Amino acid sequence: MKKLIFVAVIGLSMAAMSCTGSNENNANGNDSTQTASTTQMDPAAWPWDFPISTGEKFTDGELVLAPYTYYKAGLDDGADLTSKCLIFYNTNLKTAGAEKSVVNYKEDYELPNSLIIGIPEGATAKKGDILLTWWQTGSGLKRAIVRDDSNPAEPKVDYLDMKLDPGSKVNFADDHANEQLKPNSFIVLHDGQWEPGAQVACKDERGRWLAAKLIKATDDKVLVLGFSEKVAVYPKSDCKLIPLSDEGVKAGDSVHGLFVAEYQPGYTVDKVDNERGRVYVTSDNGKQEILSILEVTKVLN
Repeated sequence: MKKLIFVAVIGLSMAAMSCTGSNENNANGNDSTQTASTTQMDPAAWPWDFPISTGEKFTDGELVLAPYTYYKAGLDDGADLTSKCLIFYNTNLKTAGAEKSVVNYKEDYELPNSLIIGIPEGATAKKGDILLTWWQTGSGLKRAIVRDDSNPAEPKVDYLDMKLDPGSKVNFADDHANEQLKPNSFIVLHDGQWEPGAQVACKDERGRWLAAKLIKATDDKVLVLGFSEKVAVYPKSDCKLIPLSDEGVKAGDSVHGLFVAEYQPGYTVDKVDNERGRVYVTSDNGKQEILSILEVTKVLN
């Protein structure tokens, strides 16, 4: 497996830390091949080669995930939005529009609909389901696995986007394990669907398989949230969906595993913890790690 030099790894890690949601920020407790908007926006406000709307049907008052504060701050600062961290927080949609909508958290923020993920009411979940939600005792978009479905409308979950690192002083996955979600605060994800929250691997110009969370998709393009919370666009043909289940992964299998921002070969599965959605692996240099089921795959082999 190719290795990044130590300085590069530290730099990438610091970049990721600088764009991580914290519990001090807004701690409020289908195949997306839709009709795309052709409206033109100021390139500074929409620098991505992707429609500003893919036909979303929002309703006023709907709970949503969106990078409202970071998007507005980037515009106000004249920043290049393609290189800015755009952390998705939960809030309510104030006014739904066909192409742009207004959300409200202390003040109004207008965003293109493609940067807004709606969370419809009434969802229920069963044990083992993978959900799109947010860290409900903190903030920021998260995927989670259901561990207790005794109340299907308010399941207890483990967050898959938190690192499980037993024995470490910083072990968010264990610290927030089995956390109960609020009702009407999650979406149940489905295997094989290009839907918001799906895990994807997208091949860049250097041939690397980069990990990302799907925001929206059209017939031929995907808008994703990648490493360090940067929004990017890829041809759909250059991306693969990562299965939500262990996909038959078992001890002894050779798999691709996530190393910093990239899926790399050279990992061997030691064991699989299906209940917590974790895979224990050893890299080809002998390092043992615990990765989530979204960070280990055979589809890239």
